[in-house]
Amino acid sequence: MTKVQPIPFGGYLQPRGHDDDATLTEVAPRTGGGEYLRRYWHPIALVSELGDMPLPIRVLGEDLVLFRDKSRQLGLVHKHCSHRGTSLEYGIIGQHGIRCAYHGWAYAIDGRILETPSEAPGSTIRERFMQGAYRTHEHRGLIFAYMGAPDSVPDFPVYDTLVWPDDNKLVPYKLEMPCNWLQVHENAADPIHTAYLHSIVSGVQFTPSFSALPVLAFKETPLGLLAIATRRCGDNLWIRASDVILPNIAQFGTGFVDGEQEKFALCAAFTRWITPVDDINCWVIGWRHFNDVIDPRHEGREEDIGLGKIDLMGQTDERPYHERQRSPGDWDAIIAQGPVAVRSAEHMTASDKGVAMLRRQIRSGIARVVDGNSPHQPQTYGTRIVPTYNNETILKVPQRTTDGDAADQAVLRAFGEKICDAVIESAELAVGERQKTVEQKVREMQKTDAFYAPSIQPQVSQTESSNV
Repeated sequence: MTKVQPIPFGGYLQPRGHDDDATLTEVAPRTGGGEYLRRYWHPIALVSELGDMPLPIRVLGEDLVLFRDKSRQLGLVHKHCSHRGTSLEYGIIGQHGIRCAYHGWAYAIDGRILETPSEAPGSTIRERFMQGAYRTHEHRGLIFAYMGAPDSVPDFPVYDTLVWPDDNKLVPYKLEMPCNWLQVHENAADPIHTAYLHSIVSGVQFTPSFSALPVLAFKETPLGLLAIATRRCGDNLWIRASDVILPNIAQFGTGFVDGEQEKFALCAAFTRWITPVDDINCWVIGWRHFNDVIDPRHEGREEDIGLGKIDLMGQTDERPYHERQRSPGDWDAIIAQGPVAVRSAEHMTASDKGVAMLRRQIRSGIARVVDGNSPHQPQTYGTRIVPTYNNETILKVPQRTTDGDAADQAVLRAFGEKICDAVIESAELAVGERQKTVEQKVREMQKTDAFYAPSIQPQVSQTESSNV
């Protein structure tokens, strides 16, 4: 970033233009970012969106058609027929595959040409090439696609938060965002915004507990990173540790926390992907979780979740513009950065450490893919259930007022980091056993002075400017 001498009324002197480095934001085929993202499965639609007609869809800069044939198999093919280019959104769905309405060519879900009825009998043209097609996978109300090399298909990851607790109900949702995918995803690694955007500046949008300024910490995990925000709510400490999973997944706790009721939730209220449509559009798509552990008071509203809606304020542009100006939410703060955020114009500080860490991880993954290697993260688990790290914990840890605010800040830091260390170290335990073991360990620490011990991690002052 060009350094500018601070001068009052110096707007004329500020740098202009856009980022020259699009490494992190490009998603099209044959770009570094696009090839990196194509190493993974991405949700592309709600099952409820797909009826008995083809669904035109744009994903990772490619125009495609999604359909379900009459044998109930899903197909995802290039939009334009490989014969003369008409759109298969007008294709006729058959028992197996889809038929172009223009000249009758029929395609299987894997792109094989089944028939070319407009050609002479005995024509072998259908054996010479295929329609572009991608693998799909249907899971719990979402349709996923893998758009990478066909000889390197990864196992579909099933996260532990999807199967625990036993009564966990998953409700799918999908929101449109008219901007680049990365600035939406970075919001997950920016826990300080929950205090300002959702309470202090914009007014209380979730609960008043969010107005307490948190102590921040960030830890790398085998999947990505944990963005840890620890707050004091009277005699209780509340840790909200959000799971940021490479390349574009995140998990969060609820928005209904009041900080008064003890809670131990090694699970999630949201599991969401940011699926790029192209360089300047994306979807927030995933599941809202309903269970007694993450939401013991049953404050979530299932009826407000689905296509274009979610039960948290400020996640879409449904409110009138003047209302959003008075109390902007995540949608407004993220979209207002522009179609592609100009990162060279930022002035990042220590509270942005999680965002910087995420960018470094993604940049490293892109570089490895460009060099012909596999990314180091996220760790792959084959067909095993994948352990994740999102946790929301509220425990009684009274303030030692005689030690002063600085000492209490150290308590908050130790509380957040030691709980997250226990969560990370427990990853090899079986689902269910893991949650019980970690809770038992944390409650044993609660009985001792463990949370009052200084954190072993070196800290950076919240006010210190940092080359993050």
